[in-house]
Amino acid sequence: ASCRRSSSRKPVPPACSRRTSAREMASILMRRVSVSALVIGLGGASGMSFASAAVPKQESAFKQLSVKLKAIANLGRLSALAEWDQLVMMPDSESASDDRGDMLATLAAVIHERSTEAELGALIARAEAEALADERDLANVRLARRDFDMMTKIPAELAERKAKLASSAYASWAKARPANDFKSFSPMLAECFAVAAEVARYTRTDEAELYDVALNEFESGMTAARCEVLFAEVQAVLKPLIAKVLASPHQPSGAALSGSFGTEAQVALNTQIVRDLGFEQGRIDVSVHPFTTSFSPADVRITSRFRADEWYQGLAGSIHEAGHAMYESALGRTGMPVDTALSMGVHESQSLFWERHVGLSRAFWKYAGGKMRTGLGLTASDEELYGATNAVSQSLIRVEADELTYPMHVVMRFELERALLRGEMKVEELPARWNARMKELLAVDVPDDRRGCLQDVHWSGLAIGYFPTYLLGAIMAAQLEHHMRLQMPDLDAKIEAGDFAPIRHWLNEKVHAQGSVPKSMDELLVRAVGEPLKTEYFLKYLKDKYTDLYHLD
Repeated sequence: ASCRRSSSRKPVPPACSRRTSAREMASILMRRVSVSALVIGLGGASGMSFASAAVPKQESAFKQLSVKLKAIANLGRLSALAEWDQLVMMPDSESASDDRGDMLATLAAVIHERSTEAELGALIARAEAEALADERDLANVRLARRDFDMMTKIPAELAERKAKLASSAYASWAKARPANDFKSFSPMLAECFAVAAEVARYTRTDEAELYDVALNEFESGMTAARCEVLFAEVQAVLKPLIAKVLASPHQPSGAALSGSFGTEAQVALNTQIVRDLGFEQGRIDVSVHPFTTSFSPADVRITSRFRADEWYQGLAGSIHEAGHAMYESALGRTGMPVDTALSMGVHESQSLFWERHVGLSRAFWKYAGGKMRTGLGLTASDEELYGATNAVSQSLIRVEADELTYPMHVVMRFELERALLRGEMKVEELPARWNARMKELLAVDVPDDRRGCLQDVHWSGLAIGYFPTYLLGAIMAAQLEHHMRLQMPDLDAKIEAGDFAPIRHWLNEKVHAQGSVPKSMDELLVRAVGEPLKTEYFLKYLKDKYTDLYHLD
């Protein structure tokens, strides 16, 4: 699993790599959809109220607004701290978990009340009327308006229904998946899509379709139509490439990944590598499921997990989380909306840049190979390690897929959830449509729903529109690497030498420093490298890499 938590301006599910944990992600998804409803039972119906942040009335509206926004951000940071402690330090008992849940629910109610109070809305309106010149100030007001409108447009009854549904739907999914019982989960899944559509209708502004509203919760400024074009380009190139790779007689061996490896040795080695990459000061802990938590840019923490019989998943998870963490660490420390990550796709681009474009490169294994042989007792050469970690195989399970086949898993989920939200297919049709599309895209036969349409937790948590961010992040990561190489022709030499500082500094300047000033991934990329998101660099990266590795020429 690989997940991110952040104390950003609104609760969001984690950016997850191809090792996503179902249980871990589900818990966060439920917290996301429950925040709006918790105030009904606490700050609303019960009459509880909490004092708002005091602001000097003589100050400008924007300065008064800033005080309130920073207070809300600080409450979010406290919530993130409590969640981190629950997963890393808290005693593993049902009673402790229940008590912590009550604490988080109370805090969520406070955050919701602060985020939806009439005085905040009035300050936003007054700040919008002020003559602000600084683009960061203007972005803060814009983001405050967006989030305030999003939270206040949804009726209390719908917010409560959504929160309860997320909890019951997850429980239904968790029971149906191991039992391979899609039929029992189907009615609940249909309700999830119906409620998601209802929420989208309430919050819709000028979006072309309801799916755009859902998508924008996770990837601001992106549209379904644009995803359709981008993903069609990916599919057209990768489908024949995957077939050629799988048919090649030159298949790299994965034997170097397996053996017997102590946890302490893996932790020490992983710590050394992520420190070298640039995650220099934050905590690194061991947990059941890897994740990144940011309380502020000055305090970002990661966790990873390790297996006794295989070492690469632990290392990949650590590098992936370090990528998330270095992004969070480089954001501004104002506590304002502008100094948060732009989107889930942008966040994923940073973790995937380090995990794939650095950590899966041939140059990286020239840097890390000796460390692996010394630290874990491996005997494989640098080239054998490169081949083993980049081996391609057909996988039924998205979270187990390699970087070449993974995009097809995302393309299919995008197509299916969009069709469901638009009412173009019925939930009862999902298993058959899923299985047929897997056959078309990856030439695999799905033996059962447990390893088919029941494998992901996202829809049971109403995270509809989240899947595309995984592939959008991968495309952006490749685009960043392309432009970095233009300005840094000796990139491979730097990686091989363990000289990662220039890479970090380039990403800090081009991506991290922008925060949420841009309105979209496209706008961020135009500002950073002079062009919007394009698939050509992603496709070239994969074609060149796997043509070489599998001797396709």
